[in-house]
Amino acid sequence: MTRRVIASGRSCLECRRRKIKCDRELPCAYCVRTQIQCTYPPSRPDPPRMDDDLLARVRHIECTLQSLERNISFRPADWQLGQRFPFHSDPAPPVEPLHPPTAVISFIWQTYLDVVDPVLKIFHVPTIQRVVVRVIRGRLRPDSYTECLMFAVYYATVVTMSAAECHREFNEKKATLLKRYRTGVEDALRRADFLKSLDLRVLQAFVLYLICGQRDENGPNVCSLVGIAIGTAMKIGLHCDGGTVKLSPFETEMQRRLWWQICTLDVRTAEDNNSEPTILDSSFTTALPLNVNDTNLDPDMGELPPNQPGRTEMLFSLVRFEVSRFARRVVFSDSFCHKNSYPIHSDSEKCKAIDQFKERIENQYLSHCDRNIALDFVTAASNRLILAKLKLTLCKPRSDHDLGSLIQANSQKVCEEILQHAHTLRQYDRGKQWLWLSQTYFEWDALACLLLGLCMAPPAEPSSTVWRAIDEIYNYWKNDPGTNQDRRWKHIEELRWKALTVRDRMQIALQTPECSDPELAVHPSEVSPAISNHETTATIASTQSQHEDVSIGTELPGTGTACEWSAELFGQYWDIAGPGQVACVSWL
Repeated sequence: MTRRVIASGRSCLECRRRKIKCDRELPCAYCVRTQIQCTYPPSRPDPPRMDDDLLARVRHIECTLQSLERNISFRPADWQLGQRFPFHSDPAPPVEPLHPPTAVISFIWQTYLDVVDPVLKIFHVPTIQRVVVRVIRGRLRPDSYTECLMFAVYYATVVTMSAAECHREFNEKKATLLKRYRTGVEDALRRADFLKSLDLRVLQAFVLYLICGQRDENGPNVCSLVGIAIGTAMKIGLHCDGGTVKLSPFETEMQRRLWWQICTLDVRTAEDNNSEPTILDSSFTTALPLNVNDTNLDPDMGELPPNQPGRTEMLFSLVRFEVSRFARRVVFSDSFCHKNSYPIHSDSEKCKAIDQFKERIENQYLSHCDRNIALDFVTAASNRLILAKLKLTLCKPRSDHDLGSLIQANSQKVCEEILQHAHTLRQYDRGKQWLWLSQTYFEWDALACLLLGLCMAPPAEPSSTVWRAIDEIYNYWKNDPGTNQDRRWKHIEELRWKALTVRDRMQIALQTPECSDPELAVHPSEVSPAISNHETTATIASTQSQHEDVSIGTELPGTGTACEWSAELFGQYWDIAGPGQVACVSWL
C-alpha cells in the first residue's frame, strides 16, 4: 500500500483519541498495526488572528464567569439521580422522627469522638459535648441550629462505619442509616434557613456533611456545593482573621479551624475534578489555627494560649491544612499561580520545593509523633504518603511530553514509596478506624506509572522490593468488588502482565543468553494476567518452545527507547491515569 506524509502537526483521529504520538502518515503505523481505518480530520482555514489585548480580556471575562458560576449556580439537576435539592424554599418536614433513641445518640457521639474528631477537627468538643449530654438526658430540646449539628454528627459517624459494624451496632443496613441521616441533615439545614443563616454552627454542620459525604456514593454533589460553603463562610466573615476584626479569642480560633477545613475541601475538590480551587490567596487573611488541645480553649478566655510545638489533638488536621496550602503552589496550573501571585516554577523546582516542605513538616510536626501511639503512627505515615503523592503529580507521565522522555528517573522511587506507605497504613490494624478520610482510593496513578516504567525501561536486575510493593497493592485490591468493576482494572492487569513478561524474559536471557531471541514469547492472551509471579515464570518457561507468535516478542523494547510497542502501553496508561480520570492520585 502506498503511504504518503500528511501535513506536519496533524494526527489521525484514532491517535488523537488515544492521546498517543502519530507518525502522520496515511495510514499511520499505529492504525496499520491495529488494523484500524486511519482517517484524518478535514483541513480548516486558519482563523483570523485576534488582537492579544482583546484575547486577554475575553479570557479574563471567561474566568470571572466560571468563578461566579461555581459560587451561585446550583440547581436541582446538579444533584445525583433521584435526589432533591436540599435547600429550596419549600417548608422542611419535622426532623424529630429521624432522631435515634438516646442510647444510640450516646453511642454515635462516642464513636464520633473516637473515629471522626481525631482526624477532622471542626468543633470545640467540650462545648458541643455539653449540648449533646443535655439532649440525651432530656434537659434540652434542640433548636434548628443544634439539630443541624447533631444530624451531621449522625451522618458523619455512619459514613465511617463498615456495613458489618452498622448491622452489629444498630441492627440496620448502612444504606438505610445513611439515607435517614442524610435526609435529616438536609431537612435540618432547610429548617435553619441555611442559605441566609450566619450561624457558625450551621456552617460547621454543612462542611462536616460535605467532607464526609465524599465517602457516600449517594451523598451530596460536593463539586457543586463547595461554592455555597465558601460563599457562606465569606458572608459570616471567616475569610478575615478574627484577630484583625476584634472577635473573641475563642471565636477567632473556631473560625480559623472551619475556614481551613473549607480551604482544604476546595483544594481536594479541584484536584478530584481536574479543575482549580475557587479561593484565591488575595481573598482571605485567616491564619492557620493553633496547635493546641481543646482543653486549652474556653469560650470565656481573654487571650489565646501559646502555640504548642509537640503533639496535640489538632496535629493531624493542622498538617493537612499545611499540605493543602502548599499544594496550591505546586499542583495547579501556571495560570492559577499567576492569579495568586505565586512564583512560576519548573517541575524540577517544584520537586525540590516539595522536598524542602517535607523536611519542614518532619521537623515541625512529625518528629514529635510517637510511633507506638496509634494516631501518631497514622498521622506520620499518612502525611508522608500525601507528600509522595504530591511529587507524583509532577513526575508522572503526561500526554504533552514526548514518549521518549516520559519515564523519568525519579518516578519509580516515588511510585514505590507511595505503594509502600499505602500498604503499611492498610496493614496497621490499630489505625484502621482513621483511614476513612484519606485511604479509600486505589493507587491507580502510582501502580500504573510503576508498571509502565518496568515495561519501558526495565532495570538490569529486577528489584524484589519493587515487585513486593506491586504485589502487595495488587493482591489487596484484586478481590475488591468496586475495583474489579472499574474499567481501569483491566488495564492494570494488562500492564502488570507485560511488566512480568519483560522481567521474566530478561531473567531467561541472563541465565541462557543463547535463548534470548525476542521471537520466542508467549502471548498474554494465552495466560491469565491475574496469575501469581512464580506461575507466570513457569508458564513462560514451559511454553516458549511451543509458540512462534511474535506479537509480544517483537514489541518488547530492546534498548529502552520508545518503539511501536510503547503506543499500546501508553494507551493503556492513559486509560488508567489520563486526564478526566476521577480520584487517580487523591493525595489529600
